[in-house]
Amino acid sequence: MSAVKHPQTDNRQRFYTLLALGKAQLGWDDEFYYGIWLPMQGATKKDGKYSASTLSIGQLSQAVERMIDSGFKPKGKGGRKLTHDQDWRKPRIAKLNAMWIAMARAGVVKDQAQVALELWAKSYHKKDRLQWCSSAELNTCIEQLKAWAKRLNVTLDQ
Repeated sequence: MSAVKHPQTDNRQRFYTLLALGKAQLGWDDEFYYGIWLPMQGATKKDGKYSASTLSIGQLSQAVERMIDSGFKPKGKGGRKLTHDQDWRKPRIAKLNAMWIAMARAGVVKDQAQVALELWAKSYHKKDRLQWCSSAELNTCIEQLKAWAKRLNVTLDQ
């Protein structure tokens, strides 16, 4: 009987690798990483110290995103950029941004910044960042913006 690899296990290992790379790239020492940063991400103690292995998949994903927000640039062997689970979100987030800017230019919203868009979108998906949304949550936001624009006769370049 052969061992079956579970995608979740493989994902976990990838996140652990990204966290280790991020820690090194950002120049974080063990005291900061294990004593301050990991507990802030929700890690609990394992064998007497805080461990990333106590984080859920969602927490691991968010931890990597927070490292990226702090300046971590994931790179693979030979300096090529690593792809991560959020790459498929980029076109949808770009579409939301374009729609939001069109709404701002039409005078419907006062602030065209992505921060303002994320604050608006949070009412639909309860997440602080669009990068943390699921496909369905991003689609809901797109459809809500379309409906809003239609009600106010705003033309969206799509």
